[in-house]
Amino acid sequence: MNKTSIKLILSFVVFLASNLWLIAKGVTKGSAGFFISPVVEETIIFIFLQLFVIIVYFIRPLTVKKSQLIYWCVSEAMVVATVWFWGFLIVGPIWLK
Repeated sequence: MNKTSIKLILSFVVFLASNLWLIAKGVTKGSAGFFISPVVEETIIFIFLQLFVIIVYFIRPLTVKKSQLIYWCVSEAMVVATVWFWGFLIVGPIWLK
């Protein structure tokens, strides 16, 4: 497998894990831990998801422009979909409450 496929698989695994975490929190009625609010928890998850996409890219960076474009477009689309779905669609604009 080429590097692009491996990087996309890693991004998808983290995308899936973060969404499963948010689903599990939603099933438990959105209850966050004792010392953290749901807004802070979701924001931290969104930041970690974006940081993981950046870190995966910079470990043995892709050299072909087409591969770089594919990786960034697909990975950022997954991050944006997660933020939009959980941060705006499901609970409304979480940062404006």
